[in-house]
Amino acid sequence: MVQILRYFYKYYRKDYITMENYLDKRNFLNWYCWYATQEEIEKAKQTSNGTINRLINEYSYEIEKLKTTKRFYDSLSLPKGIIQEFHPLKCG
Repeated sequence: MVQILRYFYKYYRKDYITMENYLDKRNFLNWYCWYATQEEIEKAKQTSNGTINRLINEYSYEIEKLKTTKRFYDSLSLPKGIIQEFHPLKCG
């Protein structure tokens, strides 16, 4: 059993951490670019300013791409009766 755990730790731990970081990144970007109001962002900055600023700086390229996509999406005029649902989960 110990050998199996060592094998897992040695070969799969990096992939697990990478996936976890990827999901954290996606969650932050979706929250920041699509769902959070300006008041929620300001409240988050007051609560944990260093973390929010670090994430904004770290993901600035993705944030710009998502904001451009959102501006384009908001400018579309869809025919009446079409449900407007657009949730980009993968970017670049």
